[in-house]
Amino acid sequence: MSQIIYYQNFENPTSLSKKQLWLIATSAMFSESHKEFHDTLLPHHVFSTPELVQKSKTRMLQEWEINNSDDLYNRINYLSNNVDYDLTQHCWGLLSEEELDKTQHFANNRSETRNVIGIVRNYGPENGVYGWQFGLCTWMIRHSFYNNLITEEETWNLLEENGKNIRNKFDSWESFGLSFMIGVQYRRRQNYDEASLAGFKNHITSLLTNKNSPWLNINWNDYE
Repeated sequence: MSQIIYYQNFENPTSLSKKQLWLIATSAMFSESHKEFHDTLLPHHVFSTPELVQKSKTRMLQEWEINNSDDLYNRINYLSNNVDYDLTQHCWGLLSEEELDKTQHFANNRSETRNVIGIVRNYGPENGVYGWQFGLCTWMIRHSFYNNLITEEETWNLLEENGKNIRNKFDSWESFGLSFMIGVQYRRRQNYDEASLAGFKNHITSLLTNKNSPWLNINWNDYE
């Protein structure tokens, strides 16, 4: 098997604009998890291998049901308009603290209900899961280009549209990252614990503190 090379330094080797780098940086949570480049449009830059291409295609199909450009557009549309968490947060948020205590107590053997209540109590109604949803859109768009499902022009157009959605919802990398973490918990609400979230927390911490992080090299306002 070919060696997988992880590009550690943020150097912008293909001379992208700050705005283009900003758009790519919105996939940073997923790119960090998969050890991908943060400063090139292609997730593996010039270090792609047949194994990496196949892994990308398999993940896109098995996890997100994307096999062509129509599948991609449908998935982006779904994620951009999905308000399932908002409705859940609203419904549980109507209960008093005493009612939530009772519900959580009687839901002791139902991990999904217990975890959802915990999410609702830990985060206010202003913190949704759009960071996770829009971040995933960016990652899927990059990999669709990587798999030759869309052209480079289509890729940048889709990233631009997704970027506008992100800017309309968030005002900093910190708020974007927090929303991603809420999304991770909500997606895994049937069965998660501190141990299962530790890796994601480490990735977020790295993105907010590491000198080679795209979030430290690209200012939130570089989108403009």
